[in-house]
Amino acid sequence: MINDNTLYPVKLNGKYGYINKIGEICIKPQFDYAEEFNDKLAIIGIGEKVKFIDKNGNFMSESEYDDVYEISEGYTVVELGGKKGYVDNNANLVIETKYDEAYGFSDGLAAVKVGYKWGYINQLGEVIIKEQFLDVSDFSEGIALVQLGGKLGYIDKIGNMIIEPKYDYANKFSEGLAAVQVKNKYGYIDKQGNMVIAPKYSTANDFNEGLAVVEVNDKYGFIDKNGEIIIPLKYDWADDFYEGFAAIAVGEKYGFIDKLGMELIGPKFDNVDTISEGLISVEVNGKWGYVNEECKFIIAPIFDEVGRFIDGISKVVFENRIRYIKTDGEYIWSKEV
Repeated sequence: MINDNTLYPVKLNGKYGYINKIGEICIKPQFDYAEEFNDKLAIIGIGEKVKFIDKNGNFMSESEYDDVYEISEGYTVVELGGKKGYVDNNANLVIETKYDEAYGFSDGLAAVKVGYKWGYINQLGEVIIKEQFLDVSDFSEGIALVQLGGKLGYIDKIGNMIIEPKYDYANKFSEGLAAVQVKNKYGYIDKQGNMVIAPKYSTANDFNEGLAVVEVNDKYGFIDKNGEIIIPLKYDWADDFYEGFAAIAVGEKYGFIDKLGMELIGPKFDNVDTISEGLISVEVNGKWGYVNEECKFIIAPIFDEVGRFIDGISKVVFENRIRYIKTDGEYIWSKEV
């Protein structure tokens, strides 16, 4: 569904403001820095400090911070005086800035660091798992990867060690499985710690959409959760599947395949990035443009950088200036100076 309320940051005469989908200025350029809106708030900079505004350009709080980090599950990590805390979607400081490091919330918990040890808090700021780990990851599927005693293992959301720390390298759980390294080879374990896909790969990615990228002898392909090779290991590089397609490379050329291994576009471009709203961003001779699924250029490769189309609009960089285009390549904003 198109969101007619979407606003985009632009720069005019050295200051940042916001425009709407048809290029009208909705918040006059007045800030030294501005980011895209996340839900109802946006991060802006005034001098060396950052604050939050709403879609009317009003400050959501008088508080200002030294820096702002990850936004997730309705909370934003902020930094003040070298310590980190959290604000909510109304820019209220709900967890005070007292942590040396802090991650975004995931599965309702956030990893925080006090001194040299990590633990987890809930969205009320209550300590759920005390600081005890040398390193941690976000929770995924109710399980987090943690480092204890120089090895990696897994805990549940109340801090029980459900898979003992015994791995030198390991990934988070994704679609019920996690890649772990055993004797310099990667395989996959389930949530009980059982090795369900034998460690025989030099590289093993997380599962996405039922398939995972694996590599043997510098060739990449895809396996399913039974360890069966679904797409042969024949590529020089491959990325995870996203919305049914994955980027691959043969030599120095890139393309996209579907989950049957059929080429959406063959490996013929210098680089590829995303597929969005029927358009595929591709690089030719150092410039980016967009082709359709028939591999015909819809928007010529003239840009230094391109993004995903969202609600029919994409941010691009042309001659070192940010602009916004529609799916036919027409600018909605090109005045940035």
